[in-house]
Order: sequence, then C-alpha cells, then structure tokens
Amino acid sequence: MLEIALTIFYTLITPKEKKAKFFDYKSILKGLIERAFLTYSLISGLPHVLTLFGALKLGTRLKSADNEKTDEGRKREAVYNNYYLIGNIVSVALSIFYYNLLK
Repeated sequence: MLEIALTIFYTLITPKEKKAKFFDYKSILKGLIERAFLTYSLISGLPHVLTLFGALKLGTRLKSADNEKTDEGRKREAVYNNYYLIGNIVSVALSIFYYNLLK
C-alpha cells in the first residue's frame, strides 16, 4: 500500500520534461529493488550501506547545473537535481520505516 502511495507521489512531483508516460514501470521496479536492498541491509546489521547508497545514487544522478549555458537550462537542471535528491531521501526513509516494521 505504501509503495502505491509512493508511486503516485513520484508521478505527481516528476518534472514535466521527464514525464514519458503516466507510470514508468521500470522506475517503479528499480525503486522497489533499491528499497528491498536497503531494508535487507538494515536487517542484516549493515547501516553503513545507507551511506554507500546515498553516495552512489547522488553521484550517478546529480548533474551540474553550471554546465548549462542558459538561465533556463540551469533552472531546469536544478529542478531535476532536486527531484532526485527528494526521491533518494524518501526511498531511504521508507526503507528505515520497513526495517522498523520488520525488526
């Protein structure tokens, strides 16, 4: 149920430039796998995986808005970066919540 609510939330906050279709099943599956990995890591007593996950995720997702040549481009990239940052925070928070439910 929480995953469905999360999918709807992400769909609503996705920047218009990034919306290809209403539900992106590949992204939904990827999010489920990420949260399962994080939850499993927490249950296994490996909380440091949260740091690894955050570093890997942000390092691969964030684009430098300074590379854009126009104010419009910089603004668009900043929105894109914020979208993924919020998504990562929500994903980690949800994994911690699942961990607390399962322990």
